[in-house]
Amino acid sequence: MTIDIASISHEMFAPHLGQTFRFVAPEDGSVITEVELTKLTPRPECTPRWAKRTSFSALFETYGTSHLWNGYFQIDHPTMGLLGPFYIVRIIPRDPERGCFELVLN
Repeated sequence: MTIDIASISHEMFAPHLGQTFRFVAPEDGSVITEVELTKLTPRPECTPRWAKRTSFSALFETYGTSHLWNGYFQIDHPTMGLLGPFYIVRIIPRDPERGCFELVLN
């Protein structure tokens, strides 16, 4: 089942805060790293009037240090399934012992 990226919402991710997701290579489906969804932030101020959903950002953190950088990844979760690919950026982590990545959908 494919989900339209324009309809992916903050509400779809909210029940999965604190859970494990996987970043997957869109080219071959290989798992790149496991991450934890640590924060969701609705961004109504960034939402176009015609949008199907409110803009939001999702923070994912690795379970340890990571040398992974920005890139196109699919996101996989046991109940949500495979989503994307999305361009996900590495940001300054709240905890220097973890890699931190942000997905922005607006």
